[in-house]
Amino acid sequence: MKAKTKTTILFIFLIAACQKEPLRENNPKQDQAIDTALTLSDAKDFIEQINPDSSSALAKIVIEWKLAKSEETHKGNKWLIYLSGQPTYQNYKQGYRQLVILRNQESQKIEAKILEIIPDAIYLQKKRRTKVSDFTGRVFEYNLNYKLTGGRLYSNGKPVGKIRQLSEQEQIDQANKMLKEINPLSGIQGKQMKMRSIETCEWVQDYYIDANGELTIHSTQLCSTTYFDDGGGGGYYDGVGSSSSGTTSGGGSGSGNLGTTSPPAPSNLPGENNSKVDPKKMMACFSQISTPNAAFVVRVYVVEPQPGTYFNVGQNSFGHVAISLSKTSGNTTITQTIGYYPTESGLDKLDSKSQILDNGFMAYNVSSTYYVSEDSFQKVITYLSNPPKQYHFTDLNCAAFVYGAGQAGGIPIPDPTTQIGLSGPGGAGFAKTPAGMAGALRDQRIANPNLDINDAGGVMPASKGECN
Repeated sequence: MKAKTKTTILFIFLIAACQKEPLRENNPKQDQAIDTALTLSDAKDFIEQINPDSSSALAKIVIEWKLAKSEETHKGNKWLIYLSGQPTYQNYKQGYRQLVILRNQESQKIEAKILEIIPDAIYLQKKRRTKVSDFTGRVFEYNLNYKLTGGRLYSNGKPVGKIRQLSEQEQIDQANKMLKEINPLSGIQGKQMKMRSIETCEWVQDYYIDANGELTIHSTQLCSTTYFDDGGGGGYYDGVGSSSSGTTSGGGSGSGNLGTTSPPAPSNLPGENNSKVDPKKMMACFSQISTPNAAFVVRVYVVEPQPGTYFNVGQNSFGHVAISLSKTSGNTTITQTIGYYPTESGLDKLDSKSQILDNGFMAYNVSSTYYVSEDSFQKVITYLSNPPKQYHFTDLNCAAFVYGAGQAGGIPIPDPTTQIGLSGPGGAGFAKTPAGMAGALRDQRIANPNLDINDAGGVMPASKGECN
């Protein structure tokens, strides 16, 4: 009986041992970690084995391996090396480019791509740095012959659209239609692509110049937010090509003109060097004219941004909206023309304390005139006498200030909201802007030709000045 019991125990032990050993030897996770790990030596060997004659991109760039950085992907790791050169987008050199080397998870072969990463200008001006968790912008993906192979459109760290190469027929269609609009610009490599979102949206033509100086033409969809994710695209731009732990450096250290993520310089503001005034003292002057039988007029003046510019990227790309009040009795008229501005300069003016400046004698492009009641006029005076203390270039700027004055007085000054930057979370999306005000006024005139709206331009009336 004892011998039988010992034999049974030994049999069970052997079965358990046989079951344990195969699990340890064939652990798929363990094998995968060994097979997919990519060392820096592996990456170097791969690049060195590429014939320079077969790669137009590698023949023109210098790889600084000392800047190489390994980062985890969903199923392995990738090596990133910042490259010299910057793309030109919205007429401004911005963004940076990277060489990305990783192992294809299906074929286990090592592959490489070049990424051109262009943060959205408004996002970058607001944040002053790029971060994976909230990255908003465009990522263009090229092979080692600098042929566009795809890319993504990001908003708040989420992929919301993709970039693809146009087919030959689409290129012909674009040449017959959209490309005529930007003639005579042309690219010697014929690189064209367009961005698509999961929704049916309005297409807006756009272009940029890649870091090799070649024109790349594409169309961008402006959409409401519905997220689209195609599953990672092989991991080339997983994590937007930058550190999963936070801020992207845009080049780091090393020699050469490495790309940076510095925000584009904000636009100058028309009249920003005019005299500062006390709004209460400006509005106090209207009490010098008796109210009975007086006429009250409110005018809006718009200085449009320079055509061909992009909102707040470079000189003359913002515009301005001023407001002018006039009170007349008999032969006496008092007029005050003012504007709402930030107190700071440079990037600091994007979000700063506010001030009121005299806008008399400034040139304008579009104006509207509103004949109002004494009650409406007084409500506007009260609003202008106590302007908001804080200025913000998208949330509370000159256009929003003038629109607020109309709301306070019950005056039908149109809503100047328009789309800027990338739509969706993370992108500015929409803002009240001078360009939006000009467009809204023209729309008002189309809807009602009898309105006193002028787009022939002119000069704003002079201000009386402050009164004690």
